[in-house]
Amino acid sequence: MSPKVAFITGGNGITGSAILEHLVKKTDSTEWSKIIVTSRSPFQAAVEDDRITFVPLDYTQEVQTLIDAMLPACSGVTHAFFSSYIHRDGFEALNVANHGLFKNFLDSLLEVAPNLECCLLQTGGKHYNVHLGPVPSPAREEEPRRDSPIGNFYYQQEDYLFEKQQGATWRWNVVRPEAIIGATPKPNGMNEALTIAFYFIVCKEMGIEAKMPSNKRYWDGHDDASDARLVADLSIWASTHPHAGNQAFNVTNGDYFSWRYMEPRLAAYFGASASSEQTFATPHPTEGGPCLDLSLSQWSQDKRQVWERICHRANLPEASSTWDAGTWAFQDWVFQRTWCATLSMNKAREFGWTGYMDSYKSFTDAFKQLEKQGVLPKSN
Repeated sequence: MSPKVAFITGGNGITGSAILEHLVKKTDSTEWSKIIVTSRSPFQAAVEDDRITFVPLDYTQEVQTLIDAMLPACSGVTHAFFSSYIHRDGFEALNVANHGLFKNFLDSLLEVAPNLECCLLQTGGKHYNVHLGPVPSPAREEEPRRDSPIGNFYYQQEDYLFEKQQGATWRWNVVRPEAIIGATPKPNGMNEALTIAFYFIVCKEMGIEAKMPSNKRYWDGHDDASDARLVADLSIWASTHPHAGNQAFNVTNGDYFSWRYMEPRLAAYFGASASSEQTFATPHPTEGGPCLDLSLSQWSQDKRQVWERICHRANLPEASSTWDAGTWAFQDWVFQRTWCATLSMNKAREFGWTGYMDSYKSFTDAFKQLEKQGVLPKSN
């Protein structure tokens, strides 16, 4: 069997970089002879390998422009992993931008990669409308789609993938993670680990309690997360096992946790103070509506000087600018939920995938990696 050729979009992102690292660290040239990585911004990799080829691509450009840029390097691609995303705070703009992004990607890929075996699309828990209100939890892949007044670009992306695969010899996969926990030095529209690390570090510096920026119902409920390394592992596993072809899979760490107990543990990693006996201004928020005792978007507005002081003392002047990479509005959007929204991992298990990660370790590993990258000061 000939070695495979990977094509990874969003190479600077949390998932794209995790897929790259997985292939570099866990495979050799007899399995994967070439790893092509793309991004709009200059490539920053935490790993080195002679198999890596970087192609700068902007999937908001015209398809023919993309084809011309891809042709020299991408004719041998066998497995494509789409993890690109454009963040917009408004859902209408978000839907339009990301549907167009994927369409341009797939149209150009199919023109330049005649040996394609599998195309994998990463979407997420928003497929089940977990961001809009209570849904059956844990959500399962076989559930029917739910209409929403704001639309869902994941459906548009999936439909286009299914349409293009009809009658073709290549397979498709869709992976649906929850909040992805990982580390990348580049700004990302949904970076939970980095954002809450900022919060804990600044609270410690100010000598104030790191109260959970959420509401009592979400704090008392159950949640799950998706380690970027597991997303990478399942993506590569599904795309290379024909029996898993033409299937969608949820991907989470495989455990559930309560923020009531997780938040104090994560705060303690940074030496910040937090309690599992926190009180909230709204003791019994109504399920289904947004509720925030503390908005991180508002809290963060006057904390830059505190962060800069921390970076100066830690002799990390270049880390001062990373404050802008905090995804405060996104985190408010997550923590304002008054309902649980978890994903079932039963289907992936039934198909034979066995990945697992302790969610506390997922967060702290990401913190350690951000410290290693010089994005955060050393915690101890």
